[in-house]
Amino acid sequence: MPASWLYVIGGIIIGILIFTIGYHLISISINQAQKQTALSNFNDLHTNIQMTCFQEINNSMLIKLQVPNSVRVLYTTDDNKNLLDTVVDKIQNKEYSSGHYLCMQFKEEQELRCQKIDCLTDIPYMGSLPKELDIQLMVKKILGKAPVKEYTLEIKKISGDHVYVSIGKELSPIPTTTLPTTTPSTSLPPIEES
Repeated sequence: MPASWLYVIGGIIIGILIFTIGYHLISISINQAQKQTALSNFNDLHTNIQMTCFQEINNSMLIKLQVPNSVRVLYTTDDNKNLLDTVVDKIQNKEYSSGHYLCMQFKEEQELRCQKIDCLTDIPYMGSLPKELDIQLMVKKILGKAPVKEYTLEIKKISGDHVYVSIGKELSPIPTTTLPTTTPSTSLPPIEES
């Protein structure tokens, strides 16, 4: 009888160990997927800013940007080597950064990922706030959705070498144009014989 209890306790311990290892592997997989999404969105934002930079003055585009909870900050700067000390107030107050490098830092990393921009670019500081300060992330957590901050951005070229990125514009619907309709003629003109 005591041997059977030993098997039961051993089985429970092994079950808890397998569950813990599985949970850890799944959380690593989710974090890696979020990181890949952030890098892809970062590259897309860089490409869109560069495209706008090479266009005419006053040209603009509207895009949606998703910033996962793993991103500490996304901003522009001319100093692409040094990390920012504090960013929470800058993100909360929607302060703007300016520079020729688009940079992003993940929360668990102590390095910047930056890409050169040909135009001087002003962009608001974006990133994840602590959970208790970010209403959007709290609502998503309650609804069981991914912890991703969503931004709608307008990227606009304001002068020869200056791009301005603003938050909060709503994507306008695609305008529909009405083409004039013509009715085909059913009778052909008579053919003249010579």
